[in-house]
Amino acid sequence: MKDPRDPLSSTLQTWRHEPAPAPDFNQGVWARIHSTGATREPAALFHFPGAIPLAASLAILFALAAGSGGAFALNRSLTTDRMADAYVRSIDPVRMTASGPTHVHP
Repeated sequence: MKDPRDPLSSTLQTWRHEPAPAPDFNQGVWARIHSTGATREPAALFHFPGAIPLAASLAILFALAAGSGGAFALNRSLTTDRMADAYVRSIDPVRMTASGPTHVHP
């Protein structure tokens, strides 16, 4: 159990550390940046002549992938529905008599 008269606890609660700011911090940072040669503008990094054709190609690829994925999902859904209907017809006597006999091939 903690002793309420412990001087360390009250000292730690009131202690604050505020370091003095370095007067040449900003100049030192910019000097290091200029010394590495990393002074190019960010916009210059993304400027290249093939940007629009690349973006258009990616958009077309995305549309094709989405379309084929949707078609696959629809086909799977229809197949599942047909299989479920055939199963119910094979075990439900009322549906067997209504739709006629079904022949199951081995």
